Amino acid sequence: MTEAECRKKVQESMDAIYAALADTDPDVAECDIAHGALTIVFADCSKCILSAQPSVRQLWLALAALGTAYHFNYDEKLGQWIDDKGKGIELMAFMRKFLKEKIGADLKF
Repeated sequence: MTEAECRKKVQESMDAIYAALADTDPDVAECDIAHGALTIVFADCSKCILSAQPSVRQLWLALAALGTAYHFNYDEKLGQWIDDKGKGIELMAFMRKFLKEKIGADLKF
């Protein structure tokens, strides 16, 4: 995948998450996309940050309050972002589960 293709896939993924959170009460979760990063700030002031890493063709997810971070590579055959540690974690499924647990929202991307 070229850097331009990676940037496009990253933007599509961020846009999908942003759109899914559009109707969420900002006192529960507020979402913003700026400078290649999607940031979700929750009511407890914790953050979820999804950032583009086009030079290595990855999308990084940081959940600082949990002390957790993931790096995802885009699998063109599957059409999904899959963790680079071989644990089989798919980004959108992970985000759906995380947001369901965090804010009780059953979001569709």
